[in-house]
Amino acid sequence: MKAEMDKLDLDGALWRFALEFYARPGVAEACLTLQDEAEVDVIQLLAVIYADLVLQQSLSSEDVAALHLQAQEWRAATVQPLREIRRFLKPARDGFPEERHLLREKVKAAELLAEQIQLAMVEQWLGRREPKPGLPLPEIVGLLLKDGAPEQPRNERAIGIALSTLETAMEAIIRSRGNARNLSDQ
Repeated sequence: MKAEMDKLDLDGALWRFALEFYARPGVAEACLTLQDEAEVDVIQLLAVIYADLVLQQSLSSEDVAALHLQAQEWRAATVQPLREIRRFLKPARDGFPEERHLLREKVKAAELLAEQIQLAMVEQWLGRREPKPGLPLPEIVGLLLKDGAPEQPRNERAIGIALSTLETAMEAIIRSRGNARNLSDQ
């Protein structure tokens, strides 16, 4: 029998970081490209970026495996089925009423809540994790790409562009923090 988890903080620091990062130019599209083309779990992607940039804790390959296991059951039981239903309801279909978009919006909200819960679970896991030396962030992201390797051919060009977009957004965060530190030093 699994132990009960502590109450989750759905509006925690990882959630706030995810919203801020996802809103940066091109990041949402880049994340969706990696999700669709490389089957990357965007929640895990955001978590490893957060761990590196915010917590300043690099993760190891073992951490990535543990992170995957930590949320695998939740993701498979909630996030992925809701995403499939939402996507199924998007295009017009014979025999489906126009009002299907109302249901799609409710499913979309439920999917977002499921992702928010997964982020809170990951934040809790990160808080319990014993910091230790890890790998550079690009290597960790590379591990996520390998973990999500789909059976179908991938659009490597689109994946490369998405990764470049994420790198630009991460560099902007690093620069802004450097500027904030410089201002506080004065």
